[in-house]
Amino acid sequence: MIPPELGALSPTEQRLWDAFPRGTRVVLTGDTPRTVRATVIRSLLLGAREAEPGHRAALHLCGADVVGCLDLAQAEIEPAIDLIGCTFDAVPLLSFARLRGVSFEGSTLPGLDAFAATVQGTLSFVKCTFTGALVVYGLHVSGDLDLDWARLAADRRPEELFGDRTAAVFGDAVHVGRHLYLQGTAATGNVELAGMRVGGTMHGHQGLRVDGELRLRRAEVSGEINLTDAVLMNPGGVALGAWGLRAGQLSLLPERIDGAVDLRHARVDVLRDDPDRWPAQLLLDGATYTALEPAGTTGERLNWLDRDPAGYRPQPYEHLARFLRQIGHEADARTVLLVRQRRRRRQLSPAGAAWGLLQDGLVGYGYRPTWAALWLLVLTALGTTIFSLNPPASGAGGTAFNPLVYTLDLLIPIVNFGQERAFGIGGRAQWLAYVLTAMGWILFTAVAGALTRTFNRS
Repeated sequence: MIPPELGALSPTEQRLWDAFPRGTRVVLTGDTPRTVRATVIRSLLLGAREAEPGHRAALHLCGADVVGCLDLAQAEIEPAIDLIGCTFDAVPLLSFARLRGVSFEGSTLPGLDAFAATVQGTLSFVKCTFTGALVVYGLHVSGDLDLDWARLAADRRPEELFGDRTAAVFGDAVHVGRHLYLQGTAATGNVELAGMRVGGTMHGHQGLRVDGELRLRRAEVSGEINLTDAVLMNPGGVALGAWGLRAGQLSLLPERIDGAVDLRHARVDVLRDDPDRWPAQLLLDGATYTALEPAGTTGERLNWLDRDPAGYRPQPYEHLARFLRQIGHEADARTVLLVRQRRRRRQLSPAGAAWGLLQDGLVGYGYRPTWAALWLLVLTALGTTIFSLNPPASGAGGTAFNPLVYTLDLLIPIVNFGQERAFGIGGRAQWLAYVLTAMGWILFTAVAGALTRTFNRS
């Protein structure tokens, strides 16, 4: 029985009315009238017709022009919904609805509101064209959320709910049980997926393009986030905002990025990238990873770390050194830590920078310990030669003068061989004694500081 408020059904609507109880597909082609009122679809989905015995009721409609607002807000819908290749003149409302599998594949919509909706199954927007924003804030999908090859446009949303933001996708706190598909998707405006949870993989390869920010702040993806050959364009802003991201693997291999990539405090098991595809600005403070593929050369990775627009941050260097040490590249790890100290020196006061420069030249901040031994050998040879040519007149208590031991007595501040006290050097050689004593203390202090840093790292 047709509800009185619907009035008379058109022939096309009657076809849909008759097909619904058996779950039969209605395909509108050729010169067939295409107009279907949204109220007719709503009535069917809310139980105006029951399934025929032995069949499952479902709404399968292809090629219709849906007029009016399809309002399913807060409804509990049991039948599956397939609205394939349809055109909508009003934004469908699915907020807080509980639905089975839903597909709008190939449809054109002025936007869609599915705020806090629940879908038991897959929600598909494959090849859809949106002229307004897609709102899936707080959406729960037990299966896949599929936006492959969709076209999305930005729209503004009310301040009381969204802070007066403009975006193509409002998708904060989305939960996807399986996979999120964004292959070939094109969005003009931000794609906001902060706090998203994905049980499988986020497929953002094969031509994903976002003219705005792809926002994955605090998102958690159990599998891979694949951005191979993606195009992320937000000149002067953040192209990929992934602060606090958690992912099994991040494949950051875009075709092009214009804008900063923010990976601060992100944690990924495997980070795949390519020096030829690195963004000009890369924020890595607090980011951690278990593996880098490829590990790359030390020079490449140091250039990688030097792309932070905020300047030097110690943690990225320390974590890269830890990673290199874990894979057996101890010398490379020391190089990274040495460069860390050199870049830190730029931020010090003139006195601190001068002392750092001295430590660098003498022992490479402790990461080049052989330099201290070389300095000791050179200074020992110099002192031994000069003191051999300019020996003191006599020593106390008949002690014999030994130029080598005397030089070591000056150079090694924590050892006393008795030569320095027994003999006094005069003339020009006396100035060398002062220099050797000072250099001994400087070398000792630099080595002690390096050992302290080593123990602290351990």
